[in-house]
Amino acid sequence: MFEVGLAAAEPLPEEWAEGPLPALLADGTAADRERRLTYFEPRVGTSLFGDPGRPSRWHLRRPPDADEPAVEAVELLRVPAAAGLDDRRAALAVLHVRLGDDPLAELAELAVLPTDHARLAKILPSGVEVAAGTARAWTLAHVTFEQGRPPPVMPTAYTSWSTRDQWLWLLASRSPLERFAPDPEDTALFAGRVRFSADWQALVLRDGAAFVGTSPDPGGEETFHATAAHHVHTIYLDVFLLARLQYLGANALANAVSALTARESDANRLLRLEGRLTELRRALWSSHITSQGKGNELLERFQEQLCLDQLLSHTAVGLAGTARHVEAARSRRISVALGLLSSVGLPFGVAYAAGALWGSGPWTLLVTTLVAVLVTVVLFVLLPPLRGLWSNTMWDRTED
Repeated sequence: MFEVGLAAAEPLPEEWAEGPLPALLADGTAADRERRLTYFEPRVGTSLFGDPGRPSRWHLRRPPDADEPAVEAVELLRVPAAAGLDDRRAALAVLHVRLGDDPLAELAELAVLPTDHARLAKILPSGVEVAAGTARAWTLAHVTFEQGRPPPVMPTAYTSWSTRDQWLWLLASRSPLERFAPDPEDTALFAGRVRFSADWQALVLRDGAAFVGTSPDPGGEETFHATAAHHVHTIYLDVFLLARLQYLGANALANAVSALTARESDANRLLRLEGRLTELRRALWSSHITSQGKGNELLERFQEQLCLDQLLSHTAVGLAGTARHVEAARSRRISVALGLLSSVGLPFGVAYAAGALWGSGPWTLLVTTLVAVLVTVVLFVLLPPLRGLWSNTMWDRTED
């Protein structure tokens, strides 16, 4: 899974079908858009699957030019407007790949696939390009074993880890031990564990997630592990797609809010950012996306790995603080303007009223104006509060 940009004007080729990849189940039915919508709460369905007549997700089975390891299907999901990204072409690309005899090595190679533009050109449709700066893919792996118990794959320093945990860590991290050797005594490494049953477990890390079977998998399409594989390729993939959308939206908003300064006086800009926050929470942000299964727990583990809840909370606090500052500055300016208007208007009003009693004419107007100006200057010199009003006016100008 990695970020791409969709062509703004070019439609996808006709062989690309609308909707998510509909995995075929053992009973002959397909886990298509309508069926998967029954798993998720309606508030996130539009972001994952689009609306009827306004598709935002497409799939293609078996791209004809794809090379090994075998790419069985490709999906594209347009990033919804609720994420608030400046690039309206932003999308996520998902490659469904069948791993071979060495899944650990193959997964490490797939993690850097976004940098292999020549290879991706054979898989992605024309006009779809990897987003700038994307160097690694987010991976979701599912591995089972015919004998049930996973074989050991880590050196003796990790004998305190079960073989199940060894596979979970290596698959979820996608990092060979020579690149990054985790501390075997660090129990926090498995804080992202999700226990499904005695047959399988999952581990969610920052850059990937892994599902590992712990009971024998005899193969075939009517076994427990076949059903689990369908879940990984459909509803659990959807969970992590939503998680990636949350990540993109939360970071885009945080960056926009961080660009605001203490001197920011554009109330309209603040209003737009507050609207983005509201829309992000409405359409994407939730830790309860289903009343069934383990989807909620998988999403929570991902949010914890990237501290997304804290990021959104801090962003909301920062936005509220800036809004309070701008509102206070606006109120101060209004108060200063009213104070200056009263301070200047009173001497001129009294002088002109007195002049009207003495008579009319240009000399009377000139004299009363000079008297009013003189009284105003004296008041500002003798009364500190009035000098404070003038100082506040000068300070507001320097802030702008």
